[in-house]
Amino acid sequence: MKKTITWNEKTVGIVSLGCPKNASDTERMISDLSSRGYRVVPDLEEAEILLVNTCSFVTEARRESVDTLLELSRYKEEGKARFLVGSGCLVSRYRDQMGDLIPEVDLALTTFDEHRLGEILDQVGGGSSVTPSPPTLFPLPEARLTPRHRAYVKVSEGCDHPCTFCSIPLARGGQVSRPPENILAEVRSLAAQGTREITLIAQDLTRYGQDLGLSDGLSDLLERIDGEGNIPWVRLLYAYPTLVTDSLLAVMAKSRTILPYLDIPLQHVEERILVSMKRPGSVDFMKRLVDRVRNALPGVILRTTFITGFPGETEREFESLMEFAAWARFDHVGVFAFSREEGTPSYSLPDQVPHRVRMRRRKELMALCAGISLEKNRALEGSVQPVLIEGLSEQSDLVLSGRTRGMAPDGIDGEVLVLSGQGQPGDIVDCRIVKARPFDLEAWEIGVPEIPEG
Repeated sequence: MKKTITWNEKTVGIVSLGCPKNASDTERMISDLSSRGYRVVPDLEEAEILLVNTCSFVTEARRESVDTLLELSRYKEEGKARFLVGSGCLVSRYRDQMGDLIPEVDLALTTFDEHRLGEILDQVGGGSSVTPSPPTLFPLPEARLTPRHRAYVKVSEGCDHPCTFCSIPLARGGQVSRPPENILAEVRSLAAQGTREITLIAQDLTRYGQDLGLSDGLSDLLERIDGEGNIPWVRLLYAYPTLVTDSLLAVMAKSRTILPYLDIPLQHVEERILVSMKRPGSVDFMKRLVDRVRNALPGVILRTTFITGFPGETEREFESLMEFAAWARFDHVGVFAFSREEGTPSYSLPDQVPHRVRMRRRKELMALCAGISLEKNRALEGSVQPVLIEGLSEQSDLVLSGRTRGMAPDGIDGEVLVLSGQGQPGDIVDCRIVKARPFDLEAWEIGVPEIPEG
């Protein structure tokens, strides 16, 4: 803390950057602030306290975070705000340097003490009459950044995997799992509010509960959530390849609510590259994994991510990755060109691949996967699919936007454009798919008059 201030309005303006895990953290900070009498305002010019929850996953994310902090610092210079808070991964990773890098930031709040934001602001403002609440990493959020009908539920913080390309452990530390009852309490609260879909998130869902001494934590948790039976769609994001157990697949197969959707970031398939990444696997292992998941969950939607141009990747190893992607025919794929992250082991690896080669390989793999996605979407034409309505589409306010069970929220996997429909946000309606695009679908809601051609 750099100063003591008497708050006038106790108004807070917030910019949340990065992934859903960051959004979940922001929700908890908003809930804590509200409980202490602070008022979050949508217009940053009306706020005397500004908060930027930053991201540092790759270079572009760090640049956006720094630019946002500098932009909001100008509100202070112009007298529109009085106090600037930086939180999240960027701040956690560079906390010791924040004073030199961005001296305009009055409070640097790491991911480990974000739950103390309200308490610290009270101290800055001299609010000694407020009794600090017991510190916890996982207070139940009351605020929501997502629409009312869907929510992210973070089941653990941090990561124990030693991936040489990843900076997340530098910012968020090792894995800390939420107690199951804490998670179930949030799920029940969301159900009572009318939530129709929850997405369970963690850096590695499949490792959930190991630090709590649970031998099969995720499977047990899913069985309990499914037993509640009061949220129709429960989605899983981020499963580690070697931790996709038969028991997990069995729970998913018999579940009423756990969607047949699994995101398994593979990153690569060539064993030499995976060893350099400090990740397990090989081409044969990955093929067995894909077959095992599809045999256990017929019709499962599989998503993955790949990295092109990792240090030392040869053209032959890249071609092997292309061949595997053509064989596996994933439903959704994210492709990232290797980003050389300072502080990670891969930063100093020899045989760095030139940027233009990394980007060219990314473009080629993306084109292959887009073609597969279009073929899979075309196979849905004429079928009837349940679609969760989100609201008006950003592509056109004349049509509704929705998602099938095979599409994760927030543009991760595309959308369904409902050309003729009356559903409201949160409704799950049957729609006939009438046209396929590489990543999106067009549909008519069943029972609603179709749009005449022409």
